[in-house]
Amino acid sequence: MFEVLLIVLPIFIVLATGNILYRLKFFDQHFMNVSNKLIFYFLLPVLLFYKIANSNIKSFSLSYLLIIMASTIFIMFFISFITGNLFGFKKSSIGTFAMNSFRANYAYMGLPVCYYAFGDKGLTIASILMAFIVPVVNLMSVISLIMTSDKKMSLKNFIKNTLFNPLAIACISGIFFSLLSIKIPNFLNKSLELMSNVTLPLALFSIGATLDFKKVKGSFKIIFLNVIYKLFLLPLIALVLLKITSPSTTFSSNILVIMLSSPAATVNYILASEMGGDKDLASSVIILSSALSIFSFVFWISIL
Repeated sequence: MFEVLLIVLPIFIVLATGNILYRLKFFDQHFMNVSNKLIFYFLLPVLLFYKIANSNIKSFSLSYLLIIMASTIFIMFFISFITGNLFGFKKSSIGTFAMNSFRANYAYMGLPVCYYAFGDKGLTIASILMAFIVPVVNLMSVISLIMTSDKKMSLKNFIKNTLFNPLAIACISGIFFSLLSIKIPNFLNKSLELMSNVTLPLALFSIGATLDFKKVKGSFKIIFLNVIYKLFLLPLIALVLLKITSPSTTFSSNILVIMLSSPAATVNYILASEMGGDKDLASSVIILSSALSIFSFVFWISIL
C-alpha cells in the first residue's frame, strides 16, 4: 500500500501546491477563472483529441467495458434516488445527490491518476473511456436535476449540456480520426503534444486552488454519505459487475474502476446552480471528495 501511496502522492502534492500558491496570492480568482476556461474549452479537448486520434481504438476492444460503465452509472442513479427518498432528503437535494454520486472529475483527476499510476497506455485508455462516458454522465446529470427541480430546461440547452460541450466534441472528433486512420501531420502532432503536456498539471493546480473547507455547508450526514457513494460505492458496483461477468480483471478494466473512483466533478456545482439543484451540497461534496480521493485512489489501486 505504501508503494501505491508514493505513486499517487505526487498528484496530491501538485494539488496542495496549487492551494498554497493561491492562498499566498501568487495568483487570484480572476486567474483561476481564466485558467478554468482555458482548460475546459481548449487544453482538455486538445489532450483528449490528441490521445484518442493517435490511438488504435479497434485494438482495445472496449465495448464490454462501455456496457459495464453505463450499467454502473444507471445502477448508481437508481440507488441514489432510492436513498434520497428513504432518508427524506429535500426534493432539490435528491437530484444533486444522484449527480454527485455518478458524475466524477474524470478529466481533472481521473486522467492524471491513470497517467501517473499506469503510464501513457493508461492515459490513452482513460481518454477513450472518457469519450463515451462524458455524453452518458451529461445526459444522466441533466435528467437527475430535471426530475427534482421546478426549473425547466429548453431543448437547446439540453442538447448543449449533453452532447455539444467541448469535451464531447473533442472525443467524438478523436474517435473519427482513429477509426478512419487519419494521420495527423507530424509538425501538428508535436504541437498538440506540447499543448497536452500543459493540461494535467494546470488542471491539478486549478482543483487545488478551489479547495476551501469553509465552503462546506449543509447536513454533514448527507455530504459524507454522498462522498462515500462517489468514492467507494460507484467503483465497487463496477468491480462487482466485472467480477460477475468475467473471471479476471484486465488492465483496461482496472482503468475503468480508477476513473469511476474519481471525486465529484466541479461542473456539478454549475449545473446545480443553473437547474435549481442543491448547490451547497454540490460544492461541499466536490471539496470533500477531492480532498479525500487520495484515500480512495490508494485503496482501489492497491486492490486492483
